[in-house]
Amino acid sequence: MSTAAAPEQAVIVVGGGLAGLTAALHLAERGLAPLLLEADLHFGGRMGGGATVELDHGGQRWCFPAEHGLHGLWGQYHNLRAMLDRHGIATDRVAACREDWVHREGGRTYRAEAGSAVRRSPVPAPLHYLGLLVRPDFLAMLTLRDWIGLPRVVGSLYLALAYDPLIEPTPLAEHTLAELFTHWPPRMQAFMTALMRNGLAAHPEEVSLGGALAFLRFYTLLRRDAWAFEYFAADAEAALIAPLTAAITAQGGELLNRAHVDRLESVSGGWRVYWQRADGGRQASTTAQVVLALDAPSARHLLAASPATAGEVAALVWPSGLANGIVRLWFDREPTGRAESGICSGDFTIDNFFWVHRIQRACAAWHAATGGALVEAHIYGPPAVLDQPDVAVLALAVSDVIHAYPELRGHMIHATVQRNPPTHTRFETGTDSRYLSVESPWPGISMCGDWLRYPHPALFLERACLTGIAAATRVSVTLGGEPCPLIPAQPPEPLAGAFQRGLRGVRRIVRRSVRPKEKDG
Repeated sequence: MSTAAAPEQAVIVVGGGLAGLTAALHLAERGLAPLLLEADLHFGGRMGGGATVELDHGGQRWCFPAEHGLHGLWGQYHNLRAMLDRHGIATDRVAACREDWVHREGGRTYRAEAGSAVRRSPVPAPLHYLGLLVRPDFLAMLTLRDWIGLPRVVGSLYLALAYDPLIEPTPLAEHTLAELFTHWPPRMQAFMTALMRNGLAAHPEEVSLGGALAFLRFYTLLRRDAWAFEYFAADAEAALIAPLTAAITAQGGELLNRAHVDRLESVSGGWRVYWQRADGGRQASTTAQVVLALDAPSARHLLAASPATAGEVAALVWPSGLANGIVRLWFDREPTGRAESGICSGDFTIDNFFWVHRIQRACAAWHAATGGALVEAHIYGPPAVLDQPDVAVLALAVSDVIHAYPELRGHMIHATVQRNPPTHTRFETGTDSRYLSVESPWPGISMCGDWLRYPHPALFLERACLTGIAAATRVSVTLGGEPCPLIPAQPPEPLAGAFQRGLRGVRRIVRRSVRPKEKDG
């Protein structure tokens, strides 16, 4: 009987986004010296850096590092915060203060500050949105139809207290968010559409109802402090990604960029991983354990291209990728208003915006020296908008910002358009085995990423982080090491918890009353 050769690597992590970096760091901390392979030039995935924009202004040349788009650390991102704080990474963070809701309709633009009203509401969750109703600017946004339809809106939203789509099977994934809005009054529908597009990067017709309710539960409905968030004080590459990669190598891990993995081969005792190098050559290495930390389209492509894994791919559910665009506009003066960000609804093309000079230290220094302002606007579609040439997309975004802040007309000094590939995956909440989880169908392969099925109430950066930790635990325990601790989400505020228990009790009563009738039928 032949003896299997010792693997060249104990663990290979495929993908250098936040999930892959998290897995690699936790493995390195346990002495497993992972090799991380990233196809792109930059590590970080959707948080990675890009080309730096140079601008001559005020008699001086200024540099503005580009990134995929601004990100924030929300109130329930406990695992991500713990990892960063443990290594002293991105400790200089800027607390979010004010977020505007800007609505354009019939040639008129309306604006209300909504973020602090929810976050600082004296009313406990889940009633904390009542804090909006004491803000005159928010009240001015509502029509008579909105007031009449308010009970329907509240009742619809509290569906999220009766279901937890991330940990229980529900029929909600079969319905869309647009169905929930069918009979809502117009302005409330616009507000929630803007909130969901901002959070889920898709239109209501494309968002499952389960995904929308999971978003509401995690980010706002169960706790007021869940809506609190912080910005990184520098671009994500400098604040987060570069320190994370340095921490991995300091712990004994190895990272290779421009290493495109295109095939996995099952071998005795593990896997052989093949990748294309930047110089066009090919390389391969054997490993006992593989951690796949790719976005859904890339994971599907790799697994389908590998004979050892291709058989199961067709039976799995794969979320689709979503493209988006980032527009940055520089002005030689600052806008009025004090909000550092906002969401847009109605006749706007942009979905949200961030005044970067109020968030990042380097941009704040430029503002202090020149009086200039930089806004970053995100566009999540539809494809008919994103498929237009850069000049057309830019014209739409400039028009939107000028309508929101008319005092900036004639003051723009520079502009850029950035198109991000469809690596952000539409959020799904499937709980059955058709959806991939950290524990894959293939022995020796673990998965991580924000799109995976995992029984924890978390989304996006926190989900990427906690699935990276869970994948590292699975590998570490398999190889005889220690597990990596996971921090649970905080429980609902007492009143929200009582509402949740009551509504779930109603569900149980309804189910018991329906089942006998089904049997009789």
